[in-house]
Amino acid sequence: MPFSIDFLDDGRVLEWEATADGAVATERKDYTPRFYVAARSSDADIDLTALRLFYERHPNVVATEITTRRPGFRRDDEKALAVDVDHIARVTPLARQARQLTEYPVGDLACFNVDFSREFRYCLETGVDPTPTSELSTLQLAVPLTETTGDAYEELSVADETVKGPPGDILTAVQDAIDEHDPDVLVCSTSDIVPTLYEMASTAGVDEFTLSRWPDVDYQQLASRSTYASYGQVGHSPARYNVPGRAIVDESNTFFYGETNLDGILDLVSRSKKPLQETAWASIGNVLTAIQICEAHDRDVLVPWNSWRHERYKSMGTLHDADRGGFIFAPEVGLHDDVHELDFSSLYPNIICTQNVAALKRAREQDLAVHPGQDIEYVIVDDEKSSRDRVALAHEEIETYDASYYETQLVRAVESVLSPLGIDRTDIRKKLSPEKETVLSSFGAVNDTS
Repeated sequence: MPFSIDFLDDGRVLEWEATADGAVATERKDYTPRFYVAARSSDADIDLTALRLFYERHPNVVATEITTRRPGFRRDDEKALAVDVDHIARVTPLARQARQLTEYPVGDLACFNVDFSREFRYCLETGVDPTPTSELSTLQLAVPLTETTGDAYEELSVADETVKGPPGDILTAVQDAIDEHDPDVLVCSTSDIVPTLYEMASTAGVDEFTLSRWPDVDYQQLASRSTYASYGQVGHSPARYNVPGRAIVDESNTFFYGETNLDGILDLVSRSKKPLQETAWASIGNVLTAIQICEAHDRDVLVPWNSWRHERYKSMGTLHDADRGGFIFAPEVGLHDDVHELDFSSLYPNIICTQNVAALKRAREQDLAVHPGQDIEYVIVDDEKSSRDRVALAHEEIETYDASYYETQLVRAVESVLSPLGIDRTDIRKKLSPEKETVLSSFGAVNDTS
């Protein structure tokens, strides 16, 4: 199974598989990525003949086909135009042209299966499993932060050994490590190491320097650096590069490698069918989307290029139960005093044991079949206990339950509604309490001479 897939400019595809004797490349010349065009609305009766004729005349289109697919999970099979392209880089430009034809009013057509990442698309369309069957070798390349601002490095770490000196010495150390280890994975402190080393080699006249396993291509730039805005904050996305025959893990642009390790990334590769390099830079949302796309593909459901279905109405109760996201404040840059650290990773197992996951553990203990996403009905019998003894499942004989726990939850729920009116949980508990404040008038009539 290939761990890395490279796309050459002439349309050839290289599948790299790790073996005990090193990586082996399989060359494919027949791969043609595909996207679809169909009616945006299920009620529309659109003739796709003119669109098909337009694409058939295009020099970068290999073939077209009128087929049937489901444009969404809530729709049945409908006619769709499948367009096979000669190179993966031309999918998006060709799909964009479907929106520019005068024969079809704007908004009548929708494009599908367009904005997939390269290697993921290949695995999805060819059925290739990118999970490596052999252990992958790695090589660490790192530069100090002070070295990232110049055009050349004077210091660089290669496999945890620091090399200092002129560019020639650094290039020699890197090339020797590459030749000795022949790594499948380059773990770089920043992906800018790749183009910088090649620029240093060009300036120093070191023509034989290469990181690549493929003789005709040194490296490719997959994406330029950019900025983005999210929840009112501006972030930076570094440029991404590809070295044929090796996967790159950019430590400055990876979440999973920092939180786990290479094995953690490979576990997600097996679940999402995104190859190693793409999984390394992906977010958790990106990986979850890939899993959803795989499921849609298995059901012949197309993936819209731009989602046009707005989010449906949700009640306050649904939002309270399911939508518990939070705003993450970016700290102000500078030196701060009295900084406190909360190690959530260490607390997490305790949270699992003491909160509602206890019901799942109790179900597992009883060998009950529990499917992903399935709700488990349970009752809190003793909130003072931990793990599985804290709860009882709905099918079990329950003699009593923890009334104080449910009373507390009820008070909290009422407080969340009444707190804008100035009513807190103390006021609520007074109203619920059977005890009343006793006043003198409670004992009967009172006159001035009493």
